[in-house]
Amino acid sequence: MRLTNLVLKNFRNYQNLEVSFNSDLVLILGANASGKTNLLESIYFLSRLRSFRAPDELLINHREDYFALQGRAGNRQMETVVQKSGLVKRSFKLDGQKTKRSLWQTFATVLFVPNDLNLFILGPVFRRKYLDEVLGQRDSLYVLSLSSLEHVLKQRGALLQLLGRGEGQRSELDYWNLELAKTALTIWVKRTELIGFLNRRFNQVNRDLTNFDHIYQIEFVSANRFANENEFLAELGRLEPAEIRAGKNLLGPHRDDFLIKKNGELNIYNSSRGELRAQILALKLLQAEYLTNGESKPVILLDDVFSELDEIRRTKLLETLTGHQIFITTTEEHHLPKLAKDVQIFKVENNQLK
Repeated sequence: MRLTNLVLKNFRNYQNLEVSFNSDLVLILGANASGKTNLLESIYFLSRLRSFRAPDELLINHREDYFALQGRAGNRQMETVVQKSGLVKRSFKLDGQKTKRSLWQTFATVLFVPNDLNLFILGPVFRRKYLDEVLGQRDSLYVLSLSSLEHVLKQRGALLQLLGRGEGQRSELDYWNLELAKTALTIWVKRTELIGFLNRRFNQVNRDLTNFDHIYQIEFVSANRFANENEFLAELGRLEPAEIRAGKNLLGPHRDDFLIKKNGELNIYNSSRGELRAQILALKLLQAEYLTNGESKPVILLDDVFSELDEIRRTKLLETLTGHQIFITTTEEHHLPKLAKDVQIFKVENNQLK
């Protein structure tokens, strides 16, 4: 799906901006801190109804009390407004009709920012975020399950702390245990399916990027060994004394992780920095593949990552993403591989695109 029009009002440094896109490859040039990333952030917001780096209220231009975004992708017209007046108020419209955030269906995105290149040396929360980013755009039930998980963990954790102080009612824990079991199993099923897909495709995609014939295995590091809710509840019962002493949830999808082994050994111990980057590129390309639905392909947002890649990997990346609409931000035009044709180029100057 192609994004053809974008309108920003009071979004970050853009007070009034309207731009049309007529290419599958859009290059956005500008100095550091000029607002290149802000533009990608607005596209991401129209796709996901959230930013990838800040709460909604911080997206509002500091001199204003609201921001508005409009866009057209395929035959869908999108409009979002976030207003800050005491409480943050939000309005979402699809084709002129108000809709709920949970029903928002527009276009999928694959975001690649420089920090992603550290995926394997960062904590598990960043790798869970990758899984959630992929699954959340394909399965609305998964999004609801994540929201439910957050609520359950918060309430259950607070109760565990009370019980640890000799307060609260132990009987209340049974209710939250059951809620956690239902939510956890739903999330684990989806994550297990995604890891299976990655395993089936990862070796080939990485080989296409590097021409190296290594054997990779992606392992889901999880407590996901329960066939049903009763087994999960039994394990919670066994852990109950430890959870009460710790005052926190010790079992659930919030502790999941995944790792990659190269030739049987953990990748961070036997892969060069370039190889690790290729492995991360492979994960991003598989995200794009997983989110492709027939002729509808996700929009690719590459935020200043070309400067981190060599010429060969830049070229391979664009070759593999043929058919997707790609937005690239960079400080230097020469970062674009020579093979690129029909590229639409914008320069960010004085909070405008030229």
